[in-house]
Amino acid sequence: MEVTSAPYQDLPPALRREINAMLHLAYQCEGEPDPDETLHRPALEARAFWLAHNGRLAAYASAFGKTIIHQAAEFSLGSLGCVATRPEMRGRGLGERVVAAASDWLRACGRYDIAAFSCDAELLPFYRRAAEWEAADVVLIANKEENALRSDRLGKAVMLELLSERARAAEASFRGAAVNLDLPPGEFI
Repeated sequence: MEVTSAPYQDLPPALRREINAMLHLAYQCEGEPDPDETLHRPALEARAFWLAHNGRLAAYASAFGKTIIHQAAEFSLGSLGCVATRPEMRGRGLGERVVAAASDWLRACGRYDIAAFSCDAELLPFYRRAAEWEAADVVLIANKEENALRSDRLGKAVMLELLSERARAAEASFRGAAVNLDLPPGEFI
């Protein structure tokens, strides 16, 4: 089984529906998945990473990006998202493999100054094993709204890695900082 990757927008509709259904199942969402739901807004230029087993989607992760403004400087931020393994296929290292592939691409593609995402604290060992991610002393904030989603209020750990020379030069500005992601209401990474 090899990890396959392609721009999310280029995926056939049937595969997109299968990804949505698997994520719905893996995250234990209520109700039925919307077969026409778009998982990633086109502006995020998401890249999909997946493993199939016996013709069925087994694990999925995505990498996507956007521009942020941090302390009056513009940075290109890349993120991991939508990480899931089909529940009956967990414990086989499949999720680690798609996270490793997505992380390697995120770090090497040359598009991003910064890589950042949040996860439940109990998943830190998983991300560390899969791709050597480490928690950072940073708070991610969805937007400027008063009740915006925030990693600290959601009890999430934040992974942040400075990828470009420009971002590394600004390292001190990220330590202990609140980073505004400028996302639409209800979205978070």
